[in-house]
Amino acid sequence: MTQNEIENAPRPLKVAFVSQYFHPEQFSNNEIVKYLVQKGYSVDVICCVPNYGQDAFFDGYSNTTRTSEHWNGARVHRAWTVARGKSKLRLMLNYMTFPLFGSLRAFGVYKGQTPPDVVFVSMPSPIFQAFVGIAIKVRFGARCVYWVQDLWPESLILTLGITNPVLVRPLSWICGWLYRRADIILVQSSAFPKRIERFSVSPEKIAVLPNTAPETYVPLNPDPNWDATKLMRAGQFKFVFAGNIGESQDIEGLIDAFARVDVEIDAHLYIIGSGRNLENVKARIRDKSLEKKITCLGRHPEDSMPYFFANADALIVTLKDNEIFSLTVPYKVQCYMACGRPIVAMLNGEGARIIQVSGSGLVAAAGNVEKLAKTLEDFCSLAEAERVELGQAARHWFDTHYSKDAVYGTLEAVLAGKKA
Repeated sequence: MTQNEIENAPRPLKVAFVSQYFHPEQFSNNEIVKYLVQKGYSVDVICCVPNYGQDAFFDGYSNTTRTSEHWNGARVHRAWTVARGKSKLRLMLNYMTFPLFGSLRAFGVYKGQTPPDVVFVSMPSPIFQAFVGIAIKVRFGARCVYWVQDLWPESLILTLGITNPVLVRPLSWICGWLYRRADIILVQSSAFPKRIERFSVSPEKIAVLPNTAPETYVPLNPDPNWDATKLMRAGQFKFVFAGNIGESQDIEGLIDAFARVDVEIDAHLYIIGSGRNLENVKARIRDKSLEKKITCLGRHPEDSMPYFFANADALIVTLKDNEIFSLTVPYKVQCYMACGRPIVAMLNGEGARIIQVSGSGLVAAAGNVEKLAKTLEDFCSLAEAERVELGQAARHWFDTHYSKDAVYGTLEAVLAGKKA
């Protein structure tokens, strides 16, 4: 290649990836960043000090330690952070400080450097992360793309129990203003667009980008030598709930349902993960005297999840009975499907619909504890061949609708400024 060709060769698209959540926190953000780097993009991640699912920062991280590092080819820049803690006040401080400190961090990262071509804001709650994307857009002229995972303002209203119109109205106005600042809004569920359009956002600016799952999430055959197998000894029928343990997941309802399962059925529930509601969950297990039927295994690395799933007869997803939750497809659904395991669910709306039309599992309505107990019993009564068929249907649906090629192909088109 001549010097002239080198100088005129197109440079990699430069992406500012903005989200409060990033490795070692277990979010789909990690897989997206790895993929973009592998495809030749130049990626800077602007994120928080990791603290999601814990009361404090992860070991080895603080506001003064490991604030900049390289991860799988991406440059990671962590903004000053208030850890979420256990109180609603701490959670709000966590939400409200990132817009300021994330923006300042981004300005410092790109000072004197080639500015980003596009800023991608990955938005599980809170929507306030969008302020950082808007700041980068205004300061450096980058296109701004959102990926909305949780609908606001409803998510915050539900989380904090806000009912006063004096607070709801300005919050709605702020959310609408933020939505309208994006060049493109990607949403994780086909039930989301109408909720975004009500803020005077053109339908042409909205496209669906569902979650996929990490490449390590594949069907596996159990191995007695795995640590996961050794931790899951109890129960003829093994059920696994994996992920964040918060109030939204209604794990209390899952526990109550498990208490109602016929005592003649040798079923055991394994809860894998951590979160703000973990201690309440453990207390409820004790109060129901279910220590021999339910085991909390704690937090485990994301790469180990397929080994736990392989040992499960079915994987469980639950959400509270709420209109907003009925519009979402929990990320764990794609991860469960990728591993080819049957699903037992207690949820409404889009998530329930997908499990049903895919033929990947059995569903009870959100909040219906009696029905979930009956559904668990019904699953245990299935022949082994029927359970295998459910798992195969799950993987087939994943390959058809949620594969990496399909999902990330849409993402690349949007980042490049093409129509999704």
